[in-house]
Amino acid sequence: MSQTLHHLKISLNGIKPLIAREVIVPSGLQLDRLHTVIQIAMGWTDSHMHEFIVGTMRDGVRYGMQIDDPFSFGPPARNEKTATLEKIAPAKGSRFLYWYDFGDDWYHTVVVRAIIPAASDLPVPYCVKAARACPPEDCGGPWGYANLLGVLADAAHADHEEMLEWLGGGFDPEEVDIEAINAGLATLGRRWKRTPRSGRQASS
Repeated sequence: MSQTLHHLKISLNGIKPLIAREVIVPSGLQLDRLHTVIQIAMGWTDSHMHEFIVGTMRDGVRYGMQIDDPFSFGPPARNEKTATLEKIAPAKGSRFLYWYDFGDDWYHTVVVRAIIPAASDLPVPYCVKAARACPPEDCGGPWGYANLLGVLADAAHADHEEMLEWLGGGFDPEEVDIEAINAGLATLGRRWKRTPRSGRQASS
């Protein structure tokens, strides 16, 4: 078990008001497991590809799933199972990007708010703060989400009823259930305990 914990703030880029989560996770967490934490905390459904980017979009180091994609350009991303959070973000103020869905392009800025001692009475992973609902999957990225909210807010809009039907009902952009998030993270934490790893392991 890690001797320290990372307190992270995860903010969804290109959206105002801010959609964000603050989570506490082991410092030695491997990036594939951090991916799952972000998915649960934000409210995504893990239906698309993702990458972590340390540095700039153009020249940064990329970590992701290891797949054979004949349509990809440039060098493949490094194996996310071989890198840990404390490796890519070793200090308070460290930051990196988490990119989800290469079509809608949801970019999340992840910032280390603090590094704290591990405590046996603190459940991890754990969400300490959550602001606003996650956008629906496949809504078209930040621009599409803004358009979606505009249509939902205007009952007279020609696409209002069709959008409600697509969503399967109403959607409140302010609503977020932090208890449900933490229930999901608690289940994840129990699964980790059944399949422990060291930071050097690259097993699933």
